[in-house]
Amino acid sequence: MDAATLLRTAKLIAVPLPFFLGGYSFAFSQNAVPGILDLPANFSTPVFKHVFQAGGLVVAPGGILSAAASGYLAYALPRQRSIWGMAAVISVLPLVWTGLVMSPGINRLIAISGDTRMQEKATANLEHRQLLSVAALRATVGA
Repeated sequence: MDAATLLRTAKLIAVPLPFFLGGYSFAFSQNAVPGILDLPANFSTPVFKHVFQAGGLVVAPGGILSAAASGYLAYALPRQRSIWGMAAVISVLPLVWTGLVMSPGINRLIAISGDTRMQEKATANLEHRQLLSVAALRATVGA
């Protein structure tokens, strides 16, 4: 592949992919989570687990691919190095945010989704509702 084709291909990945990933993540936090907030934990937590894990199959590789394409452009285009370098870093920030800030609540919701006793307790004390609300807020802030 010649250099011009490689540059065009990298730009075709690096420019639209972050918009897609941002919309995909925002739609989850604004559409899926509010729809399951008022449901009992035995229903809402398994749905959350599925949506989170299925979304991760799209968002994680997409973020890495976007960062790689932007990183290549930062390397290949010295005059635009700072903008493409910043784009590369920003592309992986949602993954870092999820891992560092959101993972305790996410892991708790996933744990609740697999245990009937925990689901009953979470429904009684509304723990799942609070965790889902925080997950939606943090996903919106991190998106």
